Amino acid sequence: MLRLILQYVIILIILHQSNSAIQWPKLTVSTSSTQAIADLISRVLNDAPSAKFFQLSIDTHLADNGKDVFELSNGSTTGSILISASSGVAAAWGFNYYLKYIAQSSFYWSGKNIHLSNSSLIPLSSPIRIAANDLFRWYGNPCTFSYSAVFWNFSRWEEEIDWMAMNGINIVYATTGMEYIFSKVFLRMGFTQSELDDYFTGPAFLAWLRMGNLQKHAGPLSQRWHESQFELAKQIIQRMTDIGIIPVLPAFTGFMPSTAPQRFPTAKFYYSSDWNDFGCNDSWYIFDHEIYIEGKMFALFNFSLPYLDPIDPFFQQVGVALLNETVTSLNIVSHYYACDLFNEMTPPVSDLNYLADVNAGIIRTMQTVDPDAIWVMQAWLFLSDFWTPDRVKSYLSKVPEGHLILLDLYSEARPQYLRLESFYGHYYIWNMLHDFGGNNGLFGSLVNVTNGPQTARNFSGEYMIGVGITMEGINQNEVMYEFALEQSWRTPLNNTQLNTWLANFVMRRYTSNSEIPTSAILAWQKLGNSVYHVNPLRVNSLMLRRPGLDRGQSISFDLQSLISAWTLLVNASNKLDSDLFRYDLVDITKEVLQYKFASDYFQLIVAYNRSDLYGVGTQAAILVDILSDMEMVLASDRRFLLGNWIRDALQFAKNEEEIHFYNLNAKLQVSIWGVNYTLGLYDYANKFWSGMIRDYYAPRWRVFFDELLKSLVEGHPLDTNLLNKRLFLEAESPFFMLDSKFYPTTTQGDSIMIARRLLSKYGPSLNDIHLPLISSKQHVPFKHYFN
Repeated sequence: MLRLILQYVIILIILHQSNSAIQWPKLTVSTSSTQAIADLISRVLNDAPSAKFFQLSIDTHLADNGKDVFELSNGSTTGSILISASSGVAAAWGFNYYLKYIAQSSFYWSGKNIHLSNSSLIPLSSPIRIAANDLFRWYGNPCTFSYSAVFWNFSRWEEEIDWMAMNGINIVYATTGMEYIFSKVFLRMGFTQSELDDYFTGPAFLAWLRMGNLQKHAGPLSQRWHESQFELAKQIIQRMTDIGIIPVLPAFTGFMPSTAPQRFPTAKFYYSSDWNDFGCNDSWYIFDHEIYIEGKMFALFNFSLPYLDPIDPFFQQVGVALLNETVTSLNIVSHYYACDLFNEMTPPVSDLNYLADVNAGIIRTMQTVDPDAIWVMQAWLFLSDFWTPDRVKSYLSKVPEGHLILLDLYSEARPQYLRLESFYGHYYIWNMLHDFGGNNGLFGSLVNVTNGPQTARNFSGEYMIGVGITMEGINQNEVMYEFALEQSWRTPLNNTQLNTWLANFVMRRYTSNSEIPTSAILAWQKLGNSVYHVNPLRVNSLMLRRPGLDRGQSISFDLQSLISAWTLLVNASNKLDSDLFRYDLVDITKEVLQYKFASDYFQLIVAYNRSDLYGVGTQAAILVDILSDMEMVLASDRRFLLGNWIRDALQFAKNEEEIHFYNLNAKLQVSIWGVNYTLGLYDYANKFWSGMIRDYYAPRWRVFFDELLKSLVEGHPLDTNLLNKRLFLEAESPFFMLDSKFYPTTTQGDSIMIARRLLSKYGPSLNDIHLPLISSKQHVPFKHYFN
């Protein structure tokens, strides 16, 4: 018995030494890193004199077993602060820590609230040292680069990279512009430009081309787009590497143009499974899956994509050519490469040996180009029922240890490391996914996020090597992302500590010349104990769904806490008038309105089921009024304007044809997403945006109300087929097909005055709102992903 115990201890020691011996590739720190952080500080502070009071010292020897460290101390001159850090990212991280916890300031997607003296910085009573809990802090999801970043220019990318670094992010996908490289290689292989035009999707859907779910949808891409995006990619990667953020480059997944099997008949190809019904052929209105705008044809269809079997020798040839071209064109060897072959699709063969050989072929391709290659793989596919533990174990078995990092993509709600034994000896990053489709409703779980990473560390030991955020879209629920990324250095907080953290969050978010009223702090603590407590799964907004008789709206938190928080914030507006306060006031106002809308919808249905014509008419008028109020409050804040999304898309248009093209891409994604029969994707990327309420959601509801009243007057049941046809023809297709509509990028009305009026209008009736309460574990937000 003693001998067995000794053997077990020896094995544990060997495993520990093996894990510790892995040297993860890092970017080289140089003098350019220090200058890059100094420039970042100047940008964030708008070139204010206070930027010169931050002194920088970047020394890799400060790292603790490879983990980033920063130290803050008083500088060598009066009024200065010295930031000593193990990397450029750690220095930016330290700068943000000073802003947040010393200067009561903040920097977010929605804006910044910074209060520094131009003559000196606040001195420290004693030095501060913060060490990362893990090696990596991850940012992004393949979808982020379509739902949020697709139409960014470098100026906007610069802001995002600054935000990443200030929140400690040190590893990010670098997928922008990669179609330019794929196009070059495919043309050299003999594909024609016409074949590539039938392959590449429009810009708004590139994430799903890259993951093998779509081709051609809303395409094709122009050469101008390819070239401009590739130039942008070089700027992005240069800035990332200067700061110290590792760019994760795309590797070959096997997906190729639809003619590839005919061009290369001796190679082994499979076809991806039908994704979200895109392979169906029963189109109602879009003949042959094409639409015409101003005489120009735009493709709206998909065939299942062929993908080259990674076991086939030809896979190595194509994969090496693509990765070599990527490395050469970008003049960088990052050592980290992304590849996700079976994203939301079932492998063609379930044999365990085959599954193991697939990944052996993929990693072999990477290591042929870069012997130190690290494969970064999403673990999202493992949520499918196909991926039993034995299949996952085989699938990962032939990738060498230390050459694979898995992204446990949905760790706060559906962690996979537990059932898969820490991924069978491979390393992984714990991530908060949180957002789907770039939706901007309020929800989250501070409890799951504060406890999750440490639970993973305790369970997996050194195999858990990072914390990250893998949202599909940004510009929403900023409190969740700030808090999630702080878990990279924090220990878990209890409920009392969470309330204290929320109070500090309010202080740095709203601090101005006026005193922060207690009501603002209480409002956020109520939100933290309801909407953001244990509420990790999004619930689709009834207001933003396609209307019907059977629509539901359930919640998994105390709705009265949300209403109380709204009332407190409106009351706080007597003393607060900062930019970020106005943003939050609109954000929370729209939440109350959407739940009020849902409650009144149920009363509409009750009246309809009683054949109460007057009741239906009355409730329909109330719902139309709420939609009008929603449009009004959203139009009062610049961060809730459809016009911004359209403006960003149109910056790439150089002629009338391209105006049509980019308008279609921008509007299609945020409305029906696919085509008229891919109903599982309808409104997947829904947004509470001014312009969308007025011209997309409200017109649909008006059609619905009209059909309800007509069915009662004519004495027949609601004709759902006719309803759906009318919805498409009268509300949905006009929205994304017509581009003559102008959407403003400037606000209308005063947010505070509007919120006060709406509280006065709806406040007395809010206690009557009753919605079904469900467990946060019951609702699965990705029902259409896996069949």
